[in-house]
Amino acid sequence: MTNDPSSAVSVASIVTAATVVAIGYRLGRAHAAWRDVGSAKRDVPAKRRIAWGQTRGLLLAGLVVVAILLATAYEATH
Repeated sequence: MTNDPSSAVSVASIVTAATVVAIGYRLGRAHAAWRDVGSAKRDVPAKRRIAWGQTRGLLLAGLVVVAILLATAYEATH
């Protein structure tokens, strides 16, 4: 890849778009899992495990995004 600024902007926009889609998917799955817990009459422990699993994935994705942003900010300043 070249050092052209427009190339970096293109890569950044693609990464940003992919991140937004991934976080949106995780958010939707976590929301649906918790909604299933609330509507379940039986098998609540299993539904709760699924819901916490989806929530953990959402939190992990958020932490990865924050880590990437911090690393990018650090690289930009040094």
